[in-house]
Amino acid sequence: MPRNGWALGSAARPAGRAGDRGDTRAGGRAEPGAGMLFAALGPLEVWRASGERIRIDQQKKRVLLLAMLVHPGRWTSVEQLRLALWQDAPPRSAMGNIKTYLSELRHTLPPPGGAAEEREAVTVVGPRASVLRRPVGPGRIESRPGEYRLLVDADEFDVLRFERVVAAGRQAAREGRWRPAAELFEQALGWWRGNAFDELPAEVGGAESLRLDEARWAAREELIDARLALGETDAVLPALRALTVEFPTRERLWAQLLTALERTGRRAEALHEYREVYRRLVTELGIEPGAELRRVHRQVLESGSPTDTAPVATVNRR
Repeated sequence: MPRNGWALGSAARPAGRAGDRGDTRAGGRAEPGAGMLFAALGPLEVWRASGERIRIDQQKKRVLLLAMLVHPGRWTSVEQLRLALWQDAPPRSAMGNIKTYLSELRHTLPPPGGAAEEREAVTVVGPRASVLRRPVGPGRIESRPGEYRLLVDADEFDVLRFERVVAAGRQAAREGRWRPAAELFEQALGWWRGNAFDELPAEVGGAESLRLDEARWAAREELIDARLALGETDAVLPALRALTVEFPTRERLWAQLLTALERTGRRAEALHEYREVYRRLVTELGIEPGAELRRVHRQVLESGSPTDTAPVATVNRR
């Protein structure tokens, strides 16, 4: 859980900002039954089930691992891996380098959950029979001609964990169980430590990074909805003021700010804020406020002392 209970910081804020970080480890240790944890909601981290961090310091290996995590459990082409590593300027040794990096990653990563334990192989090296010991057996990375796949269970990847917990939060919100909904959204947001897949070039990780950034924003806004439904209006106002200043074109935040101001008896201030956002949208972007923001504005105009504790928008995401 986030230490301050909010996790409402900037969508593009580096790890460490108050209000946007949970455990010092990426989402805590692996879940019960999980063999390990891959964490990509920030700089790449890999953890054993015991809580021991697996260090992957070489940047090329980090990029390869992230490139396969973009589509966890699915095959990734060699061409995509080459693009991730060198973009349009691969060296002549690119294929051999990729095989070497992946072989080293196989020896570094624990086997998938339920796989047999790795065994140690003894290889004779040199005339005096010095030996090199390396694990062999089931590995995390599978290969077939022209493609590689990283084996990842749903509970071993923080991106999949995040999506699962957010979905559970939405289900709780749909059922009107606002307290568990808020706790689930907070838990999911607490696993973020920075930007997802930020170490990959835009050609490889850009689309997934943007998708997850929007999912993170949606979870933030749904957490605010849950807090408003719980009547914790005074608690959300400071975060909403900061977020609308930092991200002035996100209309849902403005709708939530108007709602919070109205519910704390600041109707005139809510109307003033609407005039400000209306002016900004029309003069700077050439657009008028969307349906949700207009609806909340009408609600403020028509209501005197509102007692409704419903959230700004019905939670209908799937």
